[in-house]
Amino acid sequence: MNKKEQLEEFYNYKYWRDIQRNQLNTSSNIIFTFSATIIGFTINYLLKKDTSICESTKFLFIISIIILLISILFYLIFNISKLIDYTKTARYLRTNMSFEEIRIKTWLLGRITWYCFFLQIGIAFFGLLFSVIIFTSIIL
Repeated sequence: MNKKEQLEEFYNYKYWRDIQRNQLNTSSNIIFTFSATIIGFTINYLLKKDTSICESTKFLFIISIIILLISILFYLIFNISKLIDYTKTARYLRTNMSFEEIRIKTWLLGRITWYCFFLQIGIAFFGLLFSVIIFTSIIL
């Protein structure tokens, strides 16, 4: 294989799509881990400090937990839609369908996957921010 063919292979579309898919999965898993960890930390804190926390602060913590649980829900939807998309794409690839037809048939699942990913990030950010504000108000 000459240098030009090696460069073409390196910049192959499938190669970069695979990297994008891996980074998307890794990012989503990291966000899920942060959300679940914050929920666990908050619940642990509430269980240990139950009597010394006022009711309004408990309510704010519960809102924070709910926000983070919604982020986890979008994580689950993201993963399910991604798996359905991969399954359908693999099924279509086994047929004589053109790449353009496959792209059109899987477009909606791809959009759902990306929207769920962005919603997961955005909602987790607000849940984290909300938790940080509550813990900061308790500490200070």
